[in-house]
Amino acid sequence: MNEMKQFMKTVPAWLEWVLLLLVAAVFPLAGMLSLNYPNVILEQGLSHRIFYFHVAVAWVALYGPLFSSVAAVFFIVTRKQSFDIASYSFNQLSVIFALAVLFSGPIWAKSAWGVPWDWTDARLQSFFVLSLSLLAYFIVRNLITDVTKKALFSAYLSLLCAMNAVITWGAIRWVDNPGNHPSSVLGKGGMDPDMKTAFWLSVVGYHLVFLLLFTIVYRLEKSRLVLRFLKESE
Repeated sequence: MNEMKQFMKTVPAWLEWVLLLLVAAVFPLAGMLSLNYPNVILEQGLSHRIFYFHVAVAWVALYGPLFSSVAAVFFIVTRKQSFDIASYSFNQLSVIFALAVLFSGPIWAKSAWGVPWDWTDARLQSFFVLSLSLLAYFIVRNLITDVTKKALFSAYLSLLCAMNAVITWGAIRWVDNPGNHPSSVLGKGGMDPDMKTAFWLSVVGYHLVFLLLFTIVYRLEKSRLVLRFLKESE
């Protein structure tokens, strides 16, 4: 029973409440600000406002696999199931955010480039590969029935997804002709002050949402595992 209680420990309750309050304060404000405050780029019109969603969500989709890989390394070293569940939970959210990027990207690209998808763009292709690797993670994980092998194979696939995330991040930095994607928004001569305010608030907002969702998914996955164990032991 003590081992079960120890296993069910997740993040402290006070931290969840802090995250919830921060999300409630920041996220709606970020959405309203991005839709109304910054000036739009004339060539793109109102569709430019997708930028504040698309880029912020893309950053989360790139960081998620890195968090998952850290938990995966801890699992490989310790073989504690809690780390496997943490890695799995991070990847569940990462694939959702990645699909949101693939959904919103073509809408913005159509107004910015005139085409919804540019097959020569290095960032697009690398992000597409990242999304495929995340989907492959879940396919392989669901195909393996042995619990130990499932967790171990998942851990190594998480490392692969993290490598793809790093490659995606570097696509517009390391490739001589990356395609239509602009250079990093952190570069010199980037955004006007009104755009920066809306952008950074969106980045913070979506990262807070990601962390809050992780606490929920992590607890849910642990609860499912305990319920399955109790059913099997009856």
